Amino acid sequence: MPRETILTTAVARIARLPFWLFDKRPLVTPKKILILKPCCLSQVMLATPLLAALARAYPDAQIDWAVSDWARPAIAGNPRLTELIRTGSEDLRRSNWKEIRQLVSRLRQEKYDTCIVPSRSGILSLIAWWAGIPQRIGLNIGGRGFAHNFAVKPQQTAWHEALIYLSLAGAMAIDTEADEALLMEFYPSDLSRTAVTELLIDELDWLGDSPLVIMHPGGGQNPVASDTTKRWPVERFVRLGNHLSRQYEARTLIIGSQADYEMAEAIRGMMISPAVNWAGRLSLDEVGALGEVADLYVGNDAGPTHISAAVGCPTLAIFGPSNPAISGPFATKARVITLWHDLEDQPFSWDTGVTVAEAVEAADSLLQREPQTNTG
Repeated sequence: MPRETILTTAVARIARLPFWLFDKRPLVTPKKILILKPCCLSQVMLATPLLAALARAYPDAQIDWAVSDWARPAIAGNPRLTELIRTGSEDLRRSNWKEIRQLVSRLRQEKYDTCIVPSRSGILSLIAWWAGIPQRIGLNIGGRGFAHNFAVKPQQTAWHEALIYLSLAGAMAIDTEADEALLMEFYPSDLSRTAVTELLIDELDWLGDSPLVIMHPGGGQNPVASDTTKRWPVERFVRLGNHLSRQYEARTLIIGSQADYEMAEAIRGMMISPAVNWAGRLSLDEVGALGEVADLYVGNDAGPTHISAAVGCPTLAIFGPSNPAISGPFATKARVITLWHDLEDQPFSWDTGVTVAEAVEAADSLLQREPQTNTG
């Protein structure tokens, strides 16, 4: 599929004219809504407050979500959704035209009356129109929402992605500013809760008698881009874990994907007290279930950090090159502390990034427990 470039953006702005001139219409109360947001995990999580706003405003409407296999776990258990439409294994920008036509055909069969597109994408805008969905409400930034008949340009004061997505609800006359209950949402299955409980008892002999700390040292990879500079250095995870072990007798679980196994094993091997490496063993649904019972989660700018915060786990989110004011965990059930150094125009380096001392202070605050007397 062609990539979106300066040239395609210019073409999109020209293509906007006929939709702006001839496809204006009053907003009609939706009966069957499609959210078209295929990727990626963190961004899909940040769109769940928009889903909550739509579900509350239109309780009788059916709401479906078109999503990639990669991001599907973020919303697979959400009770506000009726059906998930598969868009492919990864991001639509990696799909060919044949796959796009198959998706469009599927969407036509569903006969949606409204499509919500919380993405800056001319491709998604085109798909919604091509699928014959009469009411198309989406972001139009840089001309990339050319085919929307309700094209929304967020206010310049809206920085956070979740607020930008919620601006689409505002365009539908849904009052979101007064609703503090519009949270990121994640719903682990009972099956995952049972599986996690059994693992904690059988393998850790953990019954809640000591703090349970989750560490997720991975992240920075998705189908769109890879940026491993988002990962807080391994040795800093080790030093933080050692502090929590000494001061609180915390049990440490290191999690991540299979690709994170060696990194997790390095952290486990350098810690002064036993830690457990579960990298590659847990599904994202099980990560959510684990977050429901853990005392603290420590992770980078990654999807599992958003999931942890959404289920209510006290969360320490460590950001590096990316700005949490744009993509940090949003309006969660949990206490969340986000650490980040604004380096302005300087090249990013962890040498000037979040320190161990800052993480220790934040973790102590989140645990809210009296340190154990250290007699060693």
